[in-house]
Amino acid sequence: MDLLGEVLLSIKIEANSCGIFSLGDTWGIAMPSMPASYAHAFCCIDMPFFIQHQGQPPLQLYPGDSALVLHEAPFTVSSAPESPCIDLFEYWDNHNLPVLSQNSRQSAPISGLKLGSGPKEKRMLTLGFVLQAGNSNQLLSALPQVIPLRGSASGLFPWIPSLLDFLVSEQTVAKAGYLATASHLAELVFTSFIRAHALSAPLDSTGWLRGLADQRISRALASIHSNPGANWTSETLAQEAGMSRFTFGRRFTKLVGQSPIEYLINWRMQVAAEEVLAGQLSVARIAEKVGYQSERAFREVFKKRFGLPPLQYAKAQGARMQR
Repeated sequence: MDLLGEVLLSIKIEANSCGIFSLGDTWGIAMPSMPASYAHAFCCIDMPFFIQHQGQPPLQLYPGDSALVLHEAPFTVSSAPESPCIDLFEYWDNHNLPVLSQNSRQSAPISGLKLGSGPKEKRMLTLGFVLQAGNSNQLLSALPQVIPLRGSASGLFPWIPSLLDFLVSEQTVAKAGYLATASHLAELVFTSFIRAHALSAPLDSTGWLRGLADQRISRALASIHSNPGANWTSETLAQEAGMSRFTFGRRFTKLVGQSPIEYLINWRMQVAAEEVLAGQLSVARIAEKVGYQSERAFREVFKKRFGLPPLQYAKAQGARMQR
């Protein structure tokens, strides 16, 4: 089983948008705190710039580089770390630009975006994403705030420059079918960031990234992901990993940051939440699918995880998508 592939497929993108900024000499935008379901990518086309979170050293991007920004913390994007920044929300409101939401569908990149003084001859491509259940997705929560992608990521993604050229090309924008193609490509960019980071995860990381790098622990993770409804126990998962129960439990917890059963429950709830939102199965059938013989027990665990019973959760998420 390709565990990383399964992880990437489990991350659902509800909507995305694309914008092209024309840049002058000195500029900066400040992104306020956003819900965890939002993510942004910034692609440097022909002018270096910096991305910075408060209290963190600035990250400089050069032409050909990109960076994915996750989680809720505010940050800035600017021509230099000390450049004055304007609030992006105010800029958006003042220019009456379309707001990214769950129902966003763009027929072309947002153009006419201009920042800075002097001739605005340089460009920056921005991508916005709305992620399904981004605030409760344990796979996303294990990722850092910023994931840089340098050039073609050491050969992992040699097609990235061509892909970005397509997204900003005036010739392709004007042709029929751009919307569908650009939407799929934007999602490909998103998963490419995560794949690149996962394949080069630092040794001191925790969560599924670290477990993925361990041959035995990854076998147990793959078993959980491929069959969450099985009657897994610490002992049977240890057998999948080819380890004693004690050694397996200790190593799994050390690497992944939670016990095998805690991880199993979290993954079951993520699968269950996706099924609830899909609305194709009854709650009883979803409970059975993710390994619960008792619907009542399933409802209790679901409410503990998401704060609402399954049907109320689906209703609340539906109302959020209509905003």
